[in-house]
Amino acid sequence: MKHGYALLLSASLIAHTAPAFAQGENTTFAWKFEEGNKLMEEKLYNQSAEIWVQLVQEQPDNANLNYKLGTCYFHSYNQKHKALPYLEKAAAQRSSGYGGFNTAGYDPFDMREKNAPVEVDYYLGRAYHLNGDYDKADQSYQKFLDGADKGHELYPMAARGKEQTANARKLIADPKPYQISNVGKVVNQDHPDFSPVLSVDGNALFFTSRRVRPDSSNSGVIDPVAGLPFENIYVSYKDREGNWQAPELLNINPPEGGHLASVNVSADGQTLFIYRDDGGDGNLYESRLVGELWSDPVLIGSDVNTKSWETHAAITADGNTLYFVSDRKGGAGGRDIYRVVKLPTGEWSKAQSIGNVVNTPYDEDAVFIHPNGRTMFFASKGHNSMGGFDIFTTEMQEDGSWTPPVNIGVPLNTVDDDVFFVTTADGRRGYFSSDKIGGYGEKDIYFVDLPEEMEAEGLTVLKGFIIPPPGTTLPPSTILYVTDKATGEVKTYKPRQRDGVYVVILPPCKEYNLDYRVDDKTIHTEDIYVECETAYQEINKEIYLNPVSITGPASIVDLPKGSPPGSKEKGEPAKSGEKAKPEEYLTDAQLKEKGKTHTMPDASYAAEYVKYYEYNKKDIDQAETDWKGFIDTVVGLIDKNGKATIVIEASASKVPTRTFGTNENLSRQRMDDARKRLIEAVQARGKNADVIFLEAINSLVQGPAYKGDYINTEKYGKFQYVKLKTR
Repeated sequence: MKHGYALLLSASLIAHTAPAFAQGENTTFAWKFEEGNKLMEEKLYNQSAEIWVQLVQEQPDNANLNYKLGTCYFHSYNQKHKALPYLEKAAAQRSSGYGGFNTAGYDPFDMREKNAPVEVDYYLGRAYHLNGDYDKADQSYQKFLDGADKGHELYPMAARGKEQTANARKLIADPKPYQISNVGKVVNQDHPDFSPVLSVDGNALFFTSRRVRPDSSNSGVIDPVAGLPFENIYVSYKDREGNWQAPELLNINPPEGGHLASVNVSADGQTLFIYRDDGGDGNLYESRLVGELWSDPVLIGSDVNTKSWETHAAITADGNTLYFVSDRKGGAGGRDIYRVVKLPTGEWSKAQSIGNVVNTPYDEDAVFIHPNGRTMFFASKGHNSMGGFDIFTTEMQEDGSWTPPVNIGVPLNTVDDDVFFVTTADGRRGYFSSDKIGGYGEKDIYFVDLPEEMEAEGLTVLKGFIIPPPGTTLPPSTILYVTDKATGEVKTYKPRQRDGVYVVILPPCKEYNLDYRVDDKTIHTEDIYVECETAYQEINKEIYLNPVSITGPASIVDLPKGSPPGSKEKGEPAKSGEKAKPEEYLTDAQLKEKGKTHTMPDASYAAEYVKYYEYNKKDIDQAETDWKGFIDTVVGLIDKNGKATIVIEASASKVPTRTFGTNENLSRQRMDDARKRLIEAVQARGKNADVIFLEAINSLVQGPAYKGDYINTEKYGKFQYVKLKTR
C-alpha cells in the first residue's frame, strides 16, 4: 500500500525524535502540529487524529484544532461517529470569536492559526446528516453555501447534501417490511467482515475480512490507513442442515499484506472475481477453482482494467456479459458501471457504459446482476440517495435499456454508505455488510428477508449433489453435459470437488438432456422439460455415482449430515500460499478444438409412473391400474437382470401448506412415500427389494406464484405429483 512506508517513517519519528523536542512546550506543539498536517496530507486520518487529540487537550477552545480533529474523524476508517462534537465546537468558536465568515486569511499550516475555515460548516452538516439530525444538517449546509464561493469544490456537495436530507425524510416515512438478521458469529468475528458474495445455490458465502488468520501469519502485517490487518478472502460453506461452517482462508491470499477482496462469483461457484489494490491502481482479476484450490488470479481481459480505478465486477449466469465499475474518463462522472460481452472468439468485447439512466454525475459501485440476467442491484450516491451510497435496483428491458433505478429503501439503506448487496437466486433473501450497532466487529455480514413481490421471475435453477460411494471422493473427471434438445447446444459443468455440488441456470420453455459422466462414461441421464411459468423454481437433484439400494437408508431424504462422504473436513482452511494443481477437463471450446462432439445418450426408461395429487395430498394406492403396471415392469427387470434401477421425482406447487409446514417438506414426503410403496409392492410380489437401486432423486417446488386461488387445480395441480422411472 502506498501509505505503508509513510506510516512507518512517522512512527519512527515519534518514537525516536520526540524526546529531543522536550526542551520547550512550543517546540513540542510545533512538531506535533506539523506531523499531524503531514499525516492528513497522506490521508492517514486515524494516525493524524491521535495527534490532534493531544493538541485539543492542550488548547480545547482552539477552533482550528477542533476542526482538524473533527475532519480526521469524519474521514477515518471507522471513527466517523466521533466527529460531531469537535466540529460543533469549531463552528461555534469560528462564528462567535474568530471573525465570522472572514476566513480568507486562514492558513492550515500555521500553528498560530486558531480560526476554522468555512469548510467546517460543510463537515458539520455531514456529521449532523449521519447523526439523523436533518434540520441541523440543512442549516449547516446552507451556512456553508452562504459563506463559500460557488467555485468551491465542496459547494455542489453541500447542495447535494440538502437534496439527500430531503430524500431521507421521504424514505424514512415509508419504511419497507424488511427482516434483517446477523449471519452469526460463525462467519462474523471481531474484525471487519464485508463484501459478501453468494453462490447461486446459496451454499457458499465468499467474503472479505480484516481478521487475523487462523495461523496468525498476518498478525504483524498492518494496513497503515485502517490500523488493521490487510483484507483477505474467506469462504464459508453450508452443511446439509443449512448451517454456515467455519470460514476457510482461500489459498490465493498474499502471504504478507496487500489488499485482496471478493467481488463476485460465477453461477457454478467455480470462478471467483477479485479486486486487488496493486499499489493504489485497483484492478479486477479472476481465479478458477481446480479441485479444492484456487488458481493464481489473472487480470480480466480486454479493456476492463486501465490505469483508472476498477473496483467491482459481476458476471451474468450464462457467462456472456460482465458488468464492472470504473472511474475512467468519459463517464457520467466519478465511478460508473460499464459492460463487456463475450465475443464468438471467447474474448471480451471493448467496454461500453450502460448509460446515464443508471450512471449519474456521482459515484456508482458494487454492481450485482441477478442470475435471471435482468435484475441489477448497485450502490450509488446519486438518484434519490439518502446519504452516501444507497442500494438501488433496476431492470433490463427487452430493448436492452434500463428502467429508472429504485431505492430499495429503509431500513436496509441508511444515511451512511450502504454498498455491498447480493441476493439469492429466488430474490427473497439479500446479503450485505453493515456497521450496525450490536454486531460482532466494526463491520458484519447481515442477511435480509425480502417481501414476496421481490421474488425473481422466469428463472429455473438446477442444483444438487453428485454423491460418491461412502469413503471415496468424487472423481475429477466427473462432468455434467446439458444439451438443449431443440438447438443441440451443449454446455458443460463441473461439480465442486469438495462436495459434489453443481449448479445450472436453465432458461424456461425448453427441453434438456442431462448427461452425468465419469471418465466419459454415462452414469445417469434423463430428459427434463422446464415449464414456461414465470415464477422462480428450483430443481434439486441428487445423483449417486454408484446406485444405492432403495431399502438402505431409513429415508431417502435423510442423506448424510454435514459434508457428503469423501469431502474435506469442516473448517479445515486451505493453506496460504498453496498453488492450484492443474486439472484438465473438456469444455465446449475444447471439444470443438479436438474435433469431438457430445452425443446425447439414450434417456428412455422401460416404464414411467406419474401420480397427480390434490392439494395437500400424498401417498399411492396399491390397487391403481397404472401403478400395478409399473410394478409389473420393475418385477420383470428384476427377473431378467437381477436388479432394477429407479429415479424418483416429487413436486409440490407454491400453494402454501400448513399441514406440512413448507412445500419443500411436502415434496420430500411425497418422494419418501413413493419409495415406501414401491418396496411394499415389490415385496408383495415375492421379490427382494434390496435389488432395487436408486440412481437419482429429485425434489421440486415449482409452478406459478400463489395468488390466493388454491382451488384453481388447472393452474397449480400439474405441479403436484410424484414420478417414478425404471430401467
